[in-house]
Amino acid sequence: MKIGIGTYSFGGMASYLGLGPTLLEKFKTIASLGFKTVELLPADLDNDIEDIKKWLAETGLEVTSVHAEPTEEIVKKMAALGGKAVIWASTDFCNKAEAIEVAHILDDMAEMAAPYGIKVAYHNHNKEFYVDEGKALLEHVIENSSKCYFQLDCGWAMYGGHSPANFIRRYPGRFVSIHIKENSKVMGPGPQPRSRHAVQEDHGNPFQNIMELPVEQRQKMLDDMEKHMAEMDAQRAHTQCPIGAPESNIDWVDIKKALDETSPDAFWIVEREEFYGDHDQCIADDCKWLSENIK
Repeated sequence: MKIGIGTYSFGGMASYLGLGPTLLEKFKTIASLGFKTVELLPADLDNDIEDIKKWLAETGLEVTSVHAEPTEEIVKKMAALGGKAVIWASTDFCNKAEAIEVAHILDDMAEMAAPYGIKVAYHNHNKEFYVDEGKALLEHVIENSSKCYFQLDCGWAMYGGHSPANFIRRYPGRFVSIHIKENSKVMGPGPQPRSRHAVQEDHGNPFQNIMELPVEQRQKMLDDMEKHMAEMDAQRAHTQCPIGAPESNIDWVDIKKALDETSPDAFWIVEREEFYGDHDQCIADDCKWLSENIK
């Protein structure tokens, strides 16, 4: 099994804004830590595609996917890189009706991407497990779509109160990928998410063509985002323990079994937002544990 990691884990929101290490520098670090595949961000695709291909060849990495709103431009770039999926990292919806609306949007995106050999998927946080009319919002999206796929973030699923392995088995064939994120506490889905219609002004893609903005403007955006995230972190329990730690409540072996039973081609992507000790050592430990324990 090839284990991957997202470039998001090397800079967080700064990576979305094209700040910090170059993509080649990230590729070199990712390969040196033992990973075989990589998940990109929109800013990464602002590099010349031929340059990205060259850097992948130099480091021996493969691209699986990109975390981006699925547009035809992004889909074409992912196809040119030999990737598998464009994965929508998040969007707003607050109830069953809006979840169904998102399901239809995803199916339309999937139809657009299919001729390029690219799958469209949706990535969850804990908010998608908010319950409306007897089911989690994510369940309403899955059950009202048929052409798109999903990337189950296992840490956020468990944080939101759902066993990742059980959730995968409930929807066979619908998962193109998982995010490997450890978790040590069940905190629930949180309050009702905001409506996609109440915040229309926020629905433009803030990261589209981000590299066209001056560095100073991108840095200001990052400062504002980090302030907001710090306020959120103050209200949220820190739950990302070392992978396989005694306090973990995620059974990665059972998740592997569930995927083998239902979605054997799903790819595994490590995503860390919380680090213990040295950043690179933390990520290297994740890769080592997975390599030794997940067969």
